[in-house]
Amino acid sequence: MDIDYNLVQRAQMLLTLEHPVTSVRDILLREGYPQDQVVELMDATEEVLTYHVPPQYDEHKIGIDILHPGEKALGRKPSVDILIDKRSGKLELMTPDQPETWRVANEVRKAIKRQRQTMKHYH
Repeated sequence: MDIDYNLVQRAQMLLTLEHPVTSVRDILLREGYPQDQVVELMDATEEVLTYHVPPQYDEHKIGIDILHPGEKALGRKPSVDILIDKRSGKLELMTPDQPETWRVANEVRKAIKRQRQTMKHYH
């Protein structure tokens, strides 16, 4: 199907302004773009944006998957947002562009720090 060039430009602009894909879909439909073109374009966009090779990590690391605002839990492919090294406690942010990743990482750091302080008391 040929997709209207103006629709593609508008979708790109909205995505550049960091609107979630589901919001962009709703905005485009409200603006009167043809539903079949909007659905096809946004499905393809979502597929491309969510397609990535998951990071390889060993049994000494824990992966945390965060459900970001605007994401639907059903039918969602799990992805790793934060990797935690079990031995060192070091965190690696896989999606540092997401504010929720930073919030969760800060909470995890606090929990690790509290756990280490508690362990010092027992040794």
